[in-house]
Amino acid sequence: MTLILGMDTATVGCSVALVSEAACLASSSERMARGQSEALAPMVEAVMREAGLSYGAIDAVAVTRGPGAFTGLRIGLAAARATALALGCPCLGIGTFDVLAAQALDALAHGADTKAADALLIAIDSKRDDLFIGLFDMHGRPLAVPASVPPANIPGLVAGYQTLAVAGDAAARLRASLSMETDVNIIAEVEIPDAAVVARLAFGSLQAPETAPATPLYMRAPDVSPGPLKG
Repeated sequence: MTLILGMDTATVGCSVALVSEAACLASSSERMARGQSEALAPMVEAVMREAGLSYGAIDAVAVTRGPGAFTGLRIGLAAARATALALGCPCLGIGTFDVLAAQALDALAHGADTKAADALLIAIDSKRDDLFIGLFDMHGRPLAVPASVPPANIPGLVAGYQTLAVAGDAAARLRASLSMETDVNIIAEVEIPDAAVVARLAFGSLQAPETAPATPLYMRAPDVSPGPLKG
């Protein structure tokens, strides 16, 4: 049995999960705007106790690499890398947009209270005037390059879609502006990344860890105007 320990502190939550190829064995998640550095290690310990497994059983560690809050990303990446180094296993970085898109599609597949959509928009609060956005088709394939965009500019970017599913912690902020041009379906239950999904997606890179670097993915540099994608 292959096991991946997933972690997320990228946005306004702290989440840990231990996942096998077939199931999530244990998980813990809490919404929090700050305090992830104090919460993460005890959460990992609690998940390992719940699973009844030793750290030596872990085959890889996976973590959200961004975009997200600068401090949160550093906390998660540092903890994941340190854990992987201590265990002698790979550390895999998974994009926050990919995780949230997978969660949104899971929610839709399992009866989320939304209509069918032409595309899926993931909106993450940057804690500044812009939002981090990623646009996907309904199979989870990117339709555009992720960007840091002022909310006022987003309706123009999605004007070609009649019905849009929206998820992420900034989804509610877009309802009014998008509804003027598009039929908007908010997936309310998908706001923050789930570490179980982080780990699940990491299985696809387990044989080629170089395709999932555990390095921060920033949409812009700290304390400057929105700029090009940097990694």
